[in-house]
Amino acid sequence: MFVQNSVCVKGQKSRDITSEIVKASAESGVKEGICCVSALSEHTGIVSIPEKRQEILEDIRDDLERILPPRTNYRDCCDPELSAGRSRAALLESSKDFIIHEGEVLISGNVYLMPFSDTCECSYTITCC
Repeated sequence: MFVQNSVCVKGQKSRDITSEIVKASAESGVKEGICCVSALSEHTGIVSIPEKRQEILEDIRDDLERILPPRTNYRDCCDPELSAGRSRAALLESSKDFIIHEGEVLISGNVYLMPFSDTCECSYTITCC
């Protein structure tokens, strides 16, 4: 089963997509397999944290912004903030795989999309097989 979603995430806010992953996995009918979640934007990463605590996500974002601040000498001559966002997203995963066992997707904690640009749309896919 393949599902493609687009969500509106304003102001670089992280979006919890755990429930969408659980729903897609249940609807797929897969009893034993893999559920792959992929971000389709080069400015978006996927992160999984063991607890639903916003401060953990904020700490991750702060660390990435400290490590990779915008600079003016990017080789692609793009907007410095967009280029820095692309580099930040590259340090996170662009996809995560989860095991499906006995018809249930095994997720420890919550899964979030972390956009690093101010664009509203953030696309991702969920594939269960």
